[in-house]
Amino acid sequence: MKKIKKLLLLTMLLALVLSLTGCGKEEPAIADNLYYEVDARSMQSLTQMTINQYKSLDDVAKKYYLTDGNNLQQTAVKGFEAAQTTDHVGNFEKFLEGEGSYKIRNGADGKVVFSQFCKYEHRVVEVKISYTENSAFELDKERLYQDLCSQADQYGMDVTQYIPAVYGEDQELDMTSMDGFLETCLGKYYNEFKYVGEECEVSPVYSKKELIQKAGVNTGIGMGVVFCVLIFISFVISLLKYLPMLFDKDIRKENAKKKQAHEDAKKKTEDRIIAASGVKPVAKAAPVSAADDSEDLMNDAELVAVITAALYAATSGATGGAVRVPAYTASNDKLVVRSIRRAKR
Repeated sequence: MKKIKKLLLLTMLLALVLSLTGCGKEEPAIADNLYYEVDARSMQSLTQMTINQYKSLDDVAKKYYLTDGNNLQQTAVKGFEAAQTTDHVGNFEKFLEGEGSYKIRNGADGKVVFSQFCKYEHRVVEVKISYTENSAFELDKERLYQDLCSQADQYGMDVTQYIPAVYGEDQELDMTSMDGFLETCLGKYYNEFKYVGEECEVSPVYSKKELIQKAGVNTGIGMGVVFCVLIFISFVISLLKYLPMLFDKDIRKENAKKKQAHEDAKKKTEDRIIAASGVKPVAKAAPVSAADDSEDLMNDAELVAVITAALYAATSGATGGAVRVPAYTASNDKLVVRSIRRAKR
C-alpha cells in the first residue's frame, strides 16, 4: 500500500511539472502599449549591427570591453562567451527572417526589449537588447538636415539634388526617404542612433523536451540535497543526548552532591524523630520465610520510626506537652498513618 501511494505521488508531481512547462503563451512580435514609439525596422537594424560587432571578438578586444566598456559592451561579450563555452552553440550562420524572427516588448525601468533570433551551428540563439529612447536624436537629425541644406545652397543646388550627388554611391545609407537617409547618416558618420542600447542578454533556445530533461535533473539534484541535509540533521540531533556527558561534568557532580546532601538531611530527620521518641532503633533482622505468618513485622526501622512518631505526636497533644506535631506523619515512601488499632491475636 505504501509503494502504491509513493508511486501515485511521483506521478502527480511529474504531471504538475509537465503542465507548468506547457503553460507558456506565445508572445506577439510587437507588444501593445510600449513605453515609447518604436520603429521595428530601425531597431532590428541596430540590433543586428550590435550582434555583428560583439558576436566574435579576439581576446584583446574581449579584455578591453570587459574592463573599460560600458554595460552593453560588457554584457554582450559575457553573453556570447557563455553561449560558446557553456551551451556550445557553434558558429554563427545567419539572422532569422520573416515571421517569428524577432520580438518587441516592454522591459524594466521604461526600457523596450528587442529580441533577435539567430541561427547558430547547433541551435537557435535569442539575443535580447534593452533600449532607451534617445531624446536628442530628433534634434540632431534636424540639425543635420539644416547643415545639408546650407551645403546645398553653397553649390546652388536643392537638398534633394545635393544628397544623391554627394552620398549616392554609399550603399549603407537609405536613399528611399529623407528620414531614412538622415537616420542612417547619423548612425554611420556620427555613431548616433534613435535608440540607445543599455544591456544585452544571450539565451540559447531549448526545446520543451530538453527543458523537461533539465528540470528533471535539477529537481532530482535538489531533492537529493534536501534529503542528505535532513539525514545529517537527524544524525546530529541523535548525538545531542551525549553532550551532557561531554560538557556537563561539573553539573553532574553538583547534582550528585545535592542528592547526597538530601539523603543526609533525610537520615538526620529520621534520627531526630527516633531520638525524641525515646525508642532505640531496631536493627534489621534476617529475612524470614513466607510460612512464618506469626512473626512480628516490626523489624523495619523506618516503619518503627513512623509509628513511634505518630504515637509521640498523639501523646504529646493529649498531655499538653510542649512539642506539637501533626496528627499524622508521612514516611519517605508516602506511607500515611491515620489511626492505630490494637491487633487481635
